[in-house]
Amino acid sequence: MTRALVLYWSLTGMTRRVAQSIIEGLHDEGVEGSLHDLREEQPSDLSSFDIVGVGFPVHWFRPPTPVSEAITRLRPLNGKSVFAFSLNGTYRGAGLNRARLALIRAGGRELGAFGCHGEGRFYPYARLGALFSPDHPTEKDLEAARAFGRSMARAHNALRHGKPVPTVPPLDPPTHPMYALERLVSGPRLTRLLYSRLFKVDRDRCSRCGRCAKGCPVANIKWERGALPSWGRDCVLCLLCVANCPEDAVSCPMDWAVFRPFVRWNVDRAWQDPELEHTGVRLEQGKFVRS
Repeated sequence: MTRALVLYWSLTGMTRRVAQSIIEGLHDEGVEGSLHDLREEQPSDLSSFDIVGVGFPVHWFRPPTPVSEAITRLRPLNGKSVFAFSLNGTYRGAGLNRARLALIRAGGRELGAFGCHGEGRFYPYARLGALFSPDHPTEKDLEAARAFGRSMARAHNALRHGKPVPTVPPLDPPTHPMYALERLVSGPRLTRLLYSRLFKVDRDRCSRCGRCAKGCPVANIKWERGALPSWGRDCVLCLLCVANCPEDAVSCPMDWAVFRPFVRWNVDRAWQDPELEHTGVRLEQGKFVRS
């Protein structure tokens, strides 16, 4: 039986839902699929899998650093069938492109790619009262993901039997240069060397609940009951620790005035886009509350 491994990295569970729908589509075509959360130890032996897929939420208009590193560790794929999928609240920028090309460089043979919207719970945008792609992925998105899974199974079977394979979609076109600039200033090297050192907690407001540490997707925050949290150097700038704090006690570099024009530009551009759904939102005790 053909076997597929679908690796995913999820912040709030949305990417997992899409990954599960893709698995269901693979099953529809007789492919045995397995899900693996990239926040856990990555499988080292891929010899029993014929198809490998990687999914993630687009982060700063690129794949999250843990995803890029995971794809690198997949080498060599030795011609295995591969696909990538992503979710984005506004624009995916170079996110899906970079993952697709990385899988090919790792030795994979690309079958296709899939993208859909995911609710954009991004702290800097919420500070300006904006929530993009609310309630996504919708049932329509999930059904499209399931159809994509079916198509990946059919494409692999065609390839295996020497039949014509459906045309792989072209790469996304270049996005606005502003997004390239934002990718540059939010890159992993600068984050590790600078930004990760500049997260602060207000000791008077902090309730020592540990919610910031428990929600960190890369276990970068150290916390013990009754103690103040402390940040390490593995931050990925997801900013969940800031958004999720019920006491509004955490501050970060993205609060600096120098970043406000970038965030305002992003929000204004996306808000005026008729193809993007949006609604008002406010952060209240660590939750995104529709306004």
